[in-house]
Amino acid sequence: MKKHTLRLRDWILCIALGLLIAGVGGFFYFRHYQSEQAIAVNQQTRQRIQKDSKAKVKKAKVLNQYRLFGLTDSDITAAKDLPVTAIGDSVMLGSSAYLKVLFPKMSIDAEVGRQVQAAPAIISQLKSEGKLDDTVVISLGTNGPMTESDINGILDQLGSNRQVFWVTAYAPGKAWIDPVNKLIHSAAKSHSNLHVIDWYYLAGGNDDWFADDGVHPNDAGRVHYYTLIAKDVMQTLKK
Repeated sequence: MKKHTLRLRDWILCIALGLLIAGVGGFFYFRHYQSEQAIAVNQQTRQRIQKDSKAKVKKAKVLNQYRLFGLTDSDITAAKDLPVTAIGDSVMLGSSAYLKVLFPKMSIDAEVGRQVQAAPAIISQLKSEGKLDDTVVISLGTNGPMTESDINGILDQLGSNRQVFWVTAYAPGKAWIDPVNKLIHSAAKSHSNLHVIDWYYLAGGNDDWFADDGVHPNDAGRVHYYTLIAKDVMQTLKK
């Protein structure tokens, strides 16, 4: 009886130890998965994105592009005085100079490789500095998975009085893209102040809009990205 009891206790200890190891291993695997899933950006593409973000663009030409893609003169006038907070990854960073032409009061915090999980700290910092505007554009989800808790936490943090625009992610072949975009669409159904800017839908099938990695817009694709954001924001706010 004593041997049986010892054997049973040993089995319980082994099982408990196994579960502990599995849990710790799973945690580190998940952290590794998140950290390693960012879209690989080669040095050439990284340099081009940084260059594009600081480009001295011809304002008249860019404003005409906005007109060609559906913005009216009244939209352009209204956008000039609209404070906007934008948080994004390298896709947004590459278009930041062009967005600033239409939205000179837009504050853009975008970074290569950024994942959704970085947003809460950025939002907290902006809040503490009194720099979080009533109109917020988020372009995150390209670089890795997110959970329902992630997106709901961000929306709760922003509050229901702000109008939030979330750009869907486009990265062909990445397993997390469909789940991420489904979460964005789902959250918009339960948060009346969340509006989806569907870059994934617009970009699909237009391979010639992208650099060799198929993710970052080239000159041809960039204009579709920033005009889509502008048009959706301005048309929604007019309602």
